[in-house]
Amino acid sequence: MKQYKKCMCMLLTTAMVSQLAISASGANAAAKPKLSTKSVKVTVGKSRKVTVKNVKGYKIKVKSAKKKIATVKTSGKKAFVIKGIKKGNTKITCIAKKGAKKITLKCNVKVLEDTTANTPVIPDSQTNVTASPVGTSTPAPAPANPTVTPVPTATPLSVPTPIKVTLATDVPAEYREDAKEADPSMRGKIELVTYDTETYDEGKSVKMEKQANVYLPAGYDESKKYNVLYLMHGGRENLNTWLVENDYTGNKKMVDNLIANGEIEPLIIVTPTFYRPSGVPENSDLTTQFKYELRKDLIPYIESHYSTYAGGDVSDENLIKTRMHRAFAGLSMGSMTTYRSALYANYDVFAWFGPFSGCQGPDGDKDEEVEKITSVIENGVENGMPLGFLYCGNGVDDIAHDEHVEIMKKAVEQSDQLVEGANYAFIDLPKLDRLYGGCTGEHSMWSWHIHLYNCLRVFFTRE
Repeated sequence: MKQYKKCMCMLLTTAMVSQLAISASGANAAAKPKLSTKSVKVTVGKSRKVTVKNVKGYKIKVKSAKKKIATVKTSGKKAFVIKGIKKGNTKITCIAKKGAKKITLKCNVKVLEDTTANTPVIPDSQTNVTASPVGTSTPAPAPANPTVTPVPTATPLSVPTPIKVTLATDVPAEYREDAKEADPSMRGKIELVTYDTETYDEGKSVKMEKQANVYLPAGYDESKKYNVLYLMHGGRENLNTWLVENDYTGNKKMVDNLIANGEIEPLIIVTPTFYRPSGVPENSDLTTQFKYELRKDLIPYIESHYSTYAGGDVSDENLIKTRMHRAFAGLSMGSMTTYRSALYANYDVFAWFGPFSGCQGPDGDKDEEVEKITSVIENGVENGMPLGFLYCGNGVDDIAHDEHVEIMKKAVEQSDQLVEGANYAFIDLPKLDRLYGGCTGEHSMWSWHIHLYNCLRVFFTRE
């Protein structure tokens, strides 16, 4: 029976890859050169990389209007690096030339003072991760980036200190699929909720009704406050994938046992879907479009109906204030959703991220992806919103392995805000046929079960 389920999982995975390839085709249609960003903030002594898109066949030259403020130099054939020299503003001119064709691009640069030396590190008895990373017609949609003045929950950490969690490449026996169930009094329950939302497609948004599962820990008490993990499925799957249908790796049982054994604090887990109900117009990029529904409808519904740190106040200001109590993770296309709809678009209301198996999909510009990752985290830190933890999970025989490893390796190299073992880890599972069931290191729930185990123990470990 387990082998049958495993085969079905792999068939679904193959279908998902085909779907990704179709949705990605045509994305790189001929277009004029342009910058990945027209505005950059950089600290004195630090550097920021800017990608120049659509420059195949072009040669680029760059120049800083005020070299005493910031210098600039090309980085490869389609990027340049800006280095802050002293506080002030300047402009970077990038000229892309191909034959007689010349296109001039401008980037505004603001250089900020380095305040790191004056920012005290907050000691935290829980804040110490010993990680073992291996690889390194409706209103217009909400803006993709935070626009609300942030209200951080605490003074931001200048240099994150290690968290006292050893990240595993397999789960202990008591959390595997063949482990015993928790005592009946310690088993959480799952509720199905229905909420109103819409597609938020530009110029043609359609209202719709959607559902999500909500895991409530045993002894759920409305007088207490709970952290919330939003957990997304993969391609051609649904809201039941993680905890309800064919939970052959025992995810729900593992959560119950982790709480019962006191290894993690009781939490709420929400498993929604980025797919739309039958009869509602589709969108070729649901992993990105979900960001509007997540921010405007799902989070407000969940955190006004359940006892979370938002306390029923789902205003933008309060969601930002309570971001350290909110996490987002997902597998495969859910991993892409974690990047696109949570990290890039809603970083101001999430602090903990768990992308399992992939980042951009089969096609795309890796340098552009790196720029998105580093810039959103750096801008967040500058605005008083430190990264809680970015846990990247994959496996050596996973179809989404190589691009995920390459992108995150570059991101760590280019950003001093991603600190391995403190607020970041890349856990690369070996391929292993386990005697007690399943094979790890592949694009399957056997691997994602392990990544979920790690995230449950590392998320919400600092205020």
